[in-house]
Amino acid sequence: FGASFAIDEAFVLLAGTLVVTSGFLLVTLLLGRVWCGWACPQTVLGDFTSWVVPERRARPRPWRRPLGLVAAGAVSAVVAADLLWYFVPPEEFLRRLAAGALGPVLVGSFWALFAILFLDLAFLRATFCATACPYAKLQGVLFDRSTLVVAYDARRDADCVDCGACVRVCPTGIDIRDGLQMECIACAECIDACTPVMAKLRRAPELVGYFHGEPGRAARPLRPGVLALAGATAASLALLVGVVEARELLDLSAVPELGFAPRRTPDGAAVNAYSVALENHARRRVTVALALRAAGAEATLRPAEVPLAGGERRQVRVLASVRGLPAGRAQAVLLAEARDGAAVVAREREAIPLVVPGGSP
Repeated sequence: FGASFAIDEAFVLLAGTLVVTSGFLLVTLLLGRVWCGWACPQTVLGDFTSWVVPERRARPRPWRRPLGLVAAGAVSAVVAADLLWYFVPPEEFLRRLAAGALGPVLVGSFWALFAILFLDLAFLRATFCATACPYAKLQGVLFDRSTLVVAYDARRDADCVDCGACVRVCPTGIDIRDGLQMECIACAECIDACTPVMAKLRRAPELVGYFHGEPGRAARPLRPGVLALAGATAASLALLVGVVEARELLDLSAVPELGFAPRRTPDGAAVNAYSVALENHARRRVTVALALRAAGAEATLRPAEVPLAGGERRQVRVLASVRGLPAGRAQAVLLAEARDGAAVVAREREAIPLVVPGGSP
């Protein structure tokens, strides 16, 4: 949703993964393989390139498969470029493409992705769903007797005229009349094929349709498994909201510079040098105001302000001039306040040692 996270904020990714996982299991338990049939990229891209499938009819149209291969190539090219846009902005990608300056890494990545996608859409297609997809293998574990499935109503077996329409249109090549099968992706192609046949015969259309488990079984949305997964999803979502709200937009760390020995100035101030690392986790530009606090001391810092672009990490050398402390070691606190204009967006603090040399400068 437009938010940026640093690599050391993996806890946000963990919470997001828990939400997606528990929500996915909940949807599967309730609605079956609705993801496979209606939202999975494999299915959606397959719908865009359906002409590539050889026709199962007495007089196939010779132009259909060549056009399907052209469509598969066009879709593969767009999706391959789109995957690269995760790493190179689209504007920059297209500009470099027009100038012929994509470079060997981008060109090689594009052609590798294109080849994989084209071979998948031209030849593999739903065979992947039926044989290799891990989600298909989990189907039998995730379903229960009330899960929404595409099924054949065996109670109306006498209405079936054995036209084979449901088998011809099935992308995974199964016969829905044989019962629920792992290969079924719930795309409802068999329903669309059977409904007009039943209409011509003036029979009820739901010979093949959506049913909760078995035809005739009533829906039970509030069953124990659903309630448990709904609770897990809600808890994961609350965790995600909590960690996002609690995350610090400013990261601060400071250590004394080993190459700079603490010293006194002619006016009696003690000078210490620190290496300060600042990271802006927000997307917008901020100005970080620095200050040093030590009991009974007056301190000034140079620089007192550090500008940071969105997502920028900087390491700066900060000189601290301190007056009013006796010679020896003391403890101080480095304060950092990130401001977006007049608004304060984040505050951080870091305890640091302070050395006050004795004697003259």
